[in-house]
Amino acid sequence: MLVGIVPVFIMIFFFGVSRKIIAKGAIAYAAGAVGLKLPLYHVLVVKVLHTRLSNTWLGISQGIVSACSELGASFLFFLYVVPDLTFAQLVGFGLASGSIEAIILPFMKNPLEGTPLEEHADETLKRSEGKGAVQWLGVVERIMATCIHIASRGLVYISYSTGNIFPALFAFAGFASIDGRAYFAHLEKWRFDEIRVVGRFYRYMGTITAVMVFLFVLIFYYGM
Repeated sequence: MLVGIVPVFIMIFFFGVSRKIIAKGAIAYAAGAVGLKLPLYHVLVVKVLHTRLSNTWLGISQGIVSACSELGASFLFFLYVVPDLTFAQLVGFGLASGSIEAIILPFMKNPLEGTPLEEHADETLKRSEGKGAVQWLGVVERIMATCIHIASRGLVYISYSTGNIFPALFAFAGFASIDGRAYFAHLEKWRFDEIRVVGRFYRYMGTITAVMVFLFVLIFYYGM
């Protein structure tokens, strides 16, 4: 939970980001994740695609749905709600998404409850009990996820501001590849209670995260 609270505190009191920007980022996240992604996932991915596609294509499909929903909602907010942002404000806007997830997830027994992945997620959680290294890597995952939220929304904002579509395409590809691979991994019943498997996935996630953050900072300061 502190992974979600402390960064917001820092952005507000040390970098001067207004609470309104944080709140708007949170609302944009809710609009994308709850208002768009959840209905699309249950109606399109679960009810239509699960009976027709292989696990590989289901992962790709879920990645696309996730990226389009969350980043699409952020783009609309940039277009109509927060059109002019400084770098710190943009970081705060994206940070809100990661912070909401980091605060809410500890209160959810199984975040995948009610989905085709529920059973495997339950088994993974039970097998992970008492494995401190695996559980602490969850904190690392939350930090990387927050960085992805920030960088992806930052790249979308750059495309909005400059009219150059490529930063948004980078954001979409990175976001979709991580969410899609995670979905595929659960479908394939990867043993996320084993440090070797978790480490392999987080190396992939960390690589994508580093590239996205690098592109965001580089393009914002040298390409706008």
